[in-house]
Amino acid sequence: MNDHAIELYCYVVSDRIRPFVPEGDRKKHFPVCILLHILVLRLLVEERYVWSRIKADVGTWAQQCLACQRSKVTRHTQSKLAVFISSNARFYHVHIDIVGPLPPSGGFCYCLTYVDHFSKWPEAYPLVYISASSVASTFYTERVSRFGPPLRITTDKGTQFETLLFGALTKFLGATRHRTNPYHPT
Repeated sequence: MNDHAIELYCYVVSDRIRPFVPEGDRKKHFPVCILLHILVLRLLVEERYVWSRIKADVGTWAQQCLACQRSKVTRHTQSKLAVFISSNARFYHVHIDIVGPLPPSGGFCYCLTYVDHFSKWPEAYPLVYISASSVASTFYTERVSRFGPPLRITTDKGTQFETLLFGALTKFLGATRHRTNPYHPT
């Protein structure tokens, strides 16, 4: 018989006995199961053993385990690279958007912004309202009257840019429109 006495501390709840594992022996009880999700691994360890910071330890070990990382489900779809049409002259291609609502200043709460695609020249014009008529009017009087009509206009799909009025203005200027999704200017 073995004459060595070992003290074993256990946590007993509802007829389940879970031993407290000393710090040096904890990683031995980490199951290497490549087909299990990290939450399942953590539950397996928590059902059988007790120690402080058990969730953090299991998470760290799962990140360090090559088998766990190889079986990890990741997104396999990759987006194609966007094709940007380069412009070769100033004010040929302009990006337009609305910023706001902002804290009011003199009754203005919004800004109509323009960025020239070639020179990166930014401009912002204050707006009280962001109706289609105020956006189209500001675009025509402030931008087109000073620099001439652009040949290409990029906007998001905001309601002010999707109206018949803005479409008619674009057609009148002889420009083509490129629509992007909000917050994704590709």
